[in-house]
Amino acid sequence: MYSIEEYFSQNNHDKILRAPYPTVIMGNHVEEGDVPALSVIHRVVQPKIKFAIPAREDILKKDFLVKEFRPKGTLKLILGMIDKTNLIPIFLKYIGCFPVKRPFRDNARELLKSGELRNMVDQEWSSLIERVSSGRNLFLFPEGTYNHDGYLNQIKKGVYFIRTKIKDVHFISFTLTYDYISAKKTQLHIAYGENFEIPENINSDEVISIVKERLGKNYVVTPGNLLSMILMRLSTEVAIGKEVLFKRLQNFATEIKKRGKEIHVSGKLFSSHLEDTFQNILKKGLESKLLKLNGNGEILGTEKLIQQEGDDIRNLKKEIYFCIIQISLLIINLSWIKFLFL
Repeated sequence: MYSIEEYFSQNNHDKILRAPYPTVIMGNHVEEGDVPALSVIHRVVQPKIKFAIPAREDILKKDFLVKEFRPKGTLKLILGMIDKTNLIPIFLKYIGCFPVKRPFRDNARELLKSGELRNMVDQEWSSLIERVSSGRNLFLFPEGTYNHDGYLNQIKKGVYFIRTKIKDVHFISFTLTYDYISAKKTQLHIAYGENFEIPENINSDEVISIVKERLGKNYVVTPGNLLSMILMRLSTEVAIGKEVLFKRLQNFATEIKKRGKEIHVSGKLFSSHLEDTFQNILKKGLESKLLKLNGNGEILGTEKLIQQEGDDIRNLKKEIYFCIIQISLLIINLSWIKFLFL
């Protein structure tokens, strides 16, 4: 299980999500852990009414874990035992999940040839609208697929479809930022946006633009993604001391906190454990051969880091891309580039 931190806008003193019926609560889609995270989000939603959550059809069937991950050895035994309890389908149905087919991912070519693709898509969306019309609010991931590298995927037209079919529908966004490298246990940061409306008379491209802007504005600055961004700027020739790197991390975090009033910054960047986190991330970078030490114990980047290739760099790249747009804009607009090179 992840450790979880939640963030609310400065105007949200009550720290609740007001979701009068009908409301669509939408978020970015990062990984399998997003669906269980909805149970955390559900706790802060008011009023308490039932939700509809579209979920891939196979996740609600038996033996999902073994079929999905194809584990071996002890892990296969453990996942098989979990599958036998039927725990995942029971939990997902409890929080409001219902099965939907994934025609664009699973068998789009065959459906397209047979002329069934459009009918299937329409049928799935009609089923969703029926559930909302029956008195349920809706949790939705507008991307439809995981954005494994941290970038938002193409926003599908589902929100536009809902806007045209449901009168007076309201919208709230949340943004999930995962920190995979600061600690042994993955840290999940959930930032809640403010309620917003989507005008009835705008086209699908304009709706998609609004959704993308809302989902992309609330990423959280964490020790993992902030230090990752600093490390990605290391040279393979000019070494830098660990003390200087650590001070750079502290300075940058302080400036973002001070000047970026609308940017969520993790409290872990100001905790007494930050140096331990810093050392842990450096250790992972050295073990993955993304970083190296010179004879004086100073840090350099490696060719592997500079070229940004290979599976080992996936998590480091993901950490950067979750916040790089936000941080880059702050650097440009507020002239913080000096804090990366102090």
